[in-house]
Amino acid sequence: MDTITREYIQTYIQSLIENESDALEKFRENCVENHRPIIQKEVGQFIKVMLNILKPKKILEVGTNVGFSSIFMCNSLNKDVDILSIEINEEVFNEAIENIEKFGCQKNIRVINDDAINALDYITEKFDIAFIDAAKSHYDKFLDKIIKILNPNGVIICDNVLYKGLIANDDLVVKRKRTIVRNMREFLDYISHDKRFETSIIPIGDGVALINLKNV
Repeated sequence: MDTITREYIQTYIQSLIENESDALEKFRENCVENHRPIIQKEVGQFIKVMLNILKPKKILEVGTNVGFSSIFMCNSLNKDVDILSIEINEEVFNEAIENIEKFGCQKNIRVINDDAINALDYITEKFDIAFIDAAKSHYDKFLDKIIKILNPNGVIICDNVLYKGLIANDDLVVKRKRTIVRNMREFLDYISHDKRFETSIIPIGDGVALINLKNV
C-alpha cells in the first residue's frame, strides 16, 4: 500500500475510522490481497465527509477499476446519487459490473468501457463532483475536459497526486518514473495557479488534490 506519511501515523488515523459494512470491508481486503489499486481508508473517509457536505446528485469518476470507489461513494450517499464511471480495461470493466451488481448499485452506477480521453468528449451530462483516479500522466487532459461538464462551483477530487512522495523530492525519482513525476508536477502547478480553481493538496493516502471550480 503506497503512503506518503509515516506508517504509524497512517495506522493511527485508519484506526479512528469506523468500518463500513462487512461486505464492503471484505471487498476492500480482497482488493488489497489481489493488488487491486483502490482508495486508501483515510482517503475514503475524506471523500465520504466531502460527499456528506456537498450532497451531490451526479458524480463522474475517471478510473473505475473493479468498482470499489464508485460502490463506496454510492453507499456513502445511501444510494441517493447517479454515478457515471469510465474504465479503459475491458476485463476490469467486466469485473466492475459484476461487483456493482453484487452490491445492488446497478441502478445508481453506470460504467463506460472506453479511454477517458475519448469518452469525456462525448459525455454531455452535467456533474456536481468528479473523482479522478486513473493514468497519472493524463490528469491535466482529464481535468480540461471535465471542467466543461462540471456544474458551477463543482468539485474535483484527484487521488495519488504525490505519487509515493516522488513529486516532492528529486532524490527519490528513478529514471523510469521521471515522465510521470514531471507530468504530475506540471498538473499540480497548473491547478494551484490557474485563477479558475481554488485548490488544496492534502497529504493523506498517496496525496489528494481538492479542486473547486470557481463560479466565474
